[in-house]
Amino acid sequence: MSMSVGPVQARVVGIVRGRDIDTTAAVTLERDVLVLGWYDAAPWRLSSSGIDGLAASPLSLTVYLVGNDVLELSGDEQLRALGLQLLDRACAIPELTRGLKSLGSARGTPAVAHDRWFAPLLTARRSVEGVSDPTRQVMLLDAAGLAGECARAIADIAEAASSGAAEQRAIEAALEEAAGPVFDAIDMMGVAGDALRGGALDTRLADWRCWVDTVRAVYAAADEAWPAFAAELR
Repeated sequence: MSMSVGPVQARVVGIVRGRDIDTTAAVTLERDVLVLGWYDAAPWRLSSSGIDGLAASPLSLTVYLVGNDVLELSGDEQLRALGLQLLDRACAIPELTRGLKSLGSARGTPAVAHDRWFAPLLTARRSVEGVSDPTRQVMLLDAAGLAGECARAIADIAEAASSGAAEQRAIEAALEEAAGPVFDAIDMMGVAGDALRGGALDTRLADWRCWVDTVRAVYAAADEAWPAFAAELR
């Protein structure tokens, strides 16, 4: 994918920080930054982090900025393509496991159990690699499905670590208690995912950023739960 798209000639109408805008610009996309090249002033660089949502129609692109400002760009069909490119780049799933301490370091811990516990998270991460459509990302990182997989991982770990039914139940109960924050985080991810799928276009990017934060929280909670798992299994 080219990292620069444009320029596209457009009329730009709107209000930004109390200033009325009604002029023409050369619109360029550089990575996930929308650049408005004015003919009589320095260009504006609108990072996707400062954009709450986008609405693309065949001949126009509406940009909803953080702070409730709105810009309406009108021109030709190239604007729609540019808007879709911006969404595609802005909604790329970030690295979810960077900075996690327990994942990838099973030294001194039950390695098989370690791998079983993190397997659902690694599978979920792989499922969204290369997917930039927010609603499809939410579908692939399904909260109910992930909760079920984590519960099954706990049951499998407890079964492998026990020598009888009573011990298995005791270990499983201890692991479930340690994993309580993980299931709470998954519930929050599900709520944020529902909000994203049901939200309007003018808040699509803002809703996506909130959802990504909850996804990160799930991975962090699972990482933080592992030391308690390891202590129970020794």
